[in-house]
Amino acid sequence: MTLKLNSVNASSDLSNSDSPVLIIGGGVAGMSCALWLKQLGLLPVIIEKNASLGGQLQEIDRINRWVLGFQGLTSQELAQEYSNHIIAENIPVICDSKIVAIEKTASCFQVYVKKNRGNQSLFSVKGIVIASGARTIGSEVFSKIPGFNSLFFAGLIGCFPTDHLDQLESLRDKTVAVIGGGDNAHFTANDVAKVATQTYLLMRSQPKSQIKIRNEVNRLIDQGRIIKYSPVQISEFSQIEGRIELTLRSLNADFITIPVDRVFVRIGYAANTEFLLTLDNLKSIKTQTGGYIEIDTERRTSIESVYAVGDVANLALQSVVTAIADGAIAARTIAKDIDNHGVCRC
Repeated sequence: MTLKLNSVNASSDLSNSDSPVLIIGGGVAGMSCALWLKQLGLLPVIIEKNASLGGQLQEIDRINRWVLGFQGLTSQELAQEYSNHIIAENIPVICDSKIVAIEKTASCFQVYVKKNRGNQSLFSVKGIVIASGARTIGSEVFSKIPGFNSLFFAGLIGCFPTDHLDQLESLRDKTVAVIGGGDNAHFTANDVAKVATQTYLLMRSQPKSQIKIRNEVNRLIDQGRIIKYSPVQISEFSQIEGRIELTLRSLNADFITIPVDRVFVRIGYAANTEFLLTLDNLKSIKTQTGGYIEIDTERRTSIESVYAVGDVANLALQSVVTAIADGAIAARTIAKDIDNHGVCRC
């Protein structure tokens, strides 16, 4: 789905405002923060590396059951609704772009933005909001395990949380392994077990999923539709006669080998913060395990006038509703800091 956006000349638009604020990332948290900043009388501008707004919602074509008031819409349709709201508010958006440098002066941040296929722009902002989100991990974790890369690039191992949904019919009467112990692993095992001949759920430690989905999976385990191995680690991936062979190692160093037709990896997320290391004035920002940014209760980071919202700073509950709330909280904080001259003044 392609979202229609009003891409703007940031330099000219921002120069007409005495309170410009840069938002890095056009997902739900970034859009929520932008909307609230606009209503509070400030001028937000969203910088998005992709061609459209929406963040991870753009990658999920599944009916939403969690966001109040939007029943029946898919995640992609929800992204469209949010993007339409940003467009209606005439909030400046620069898509298909990235930040190449940020300089801190005595009075503001000087931000250099480059279009992926265009020229570089320079403008000044009073504050920066990092809303770059998180990504699923899998390939980067397993890439050093023998045999993984060749199977991954052959399309036999999937790492995105919902990539099994489009393949359910092809999984009928197959044997499938799901690696992980959280919500996404349990949801995937539950979906796959309805069509596969046999499903394996492979966990490194104890399950961390919600009680409801865990109970559903446990019922399938009791029925023999799912076989659970826990705690185990994958020590090798190999392909033999068109099938995948997984070598599992238990805590007592015993090895188990299981043959499967397809593997889905569901081992969690990491924050999209690597780009900060290329920006001299942001690379010292304090982070936690997984690259998640440390923030206070009002979404301030360890760097003055820099804030973080949404999944990039949320280890506990990564969701649309918390992202919306984070954006609103940060916007209120920024407005208050500007009133108190706590944010650098241009």
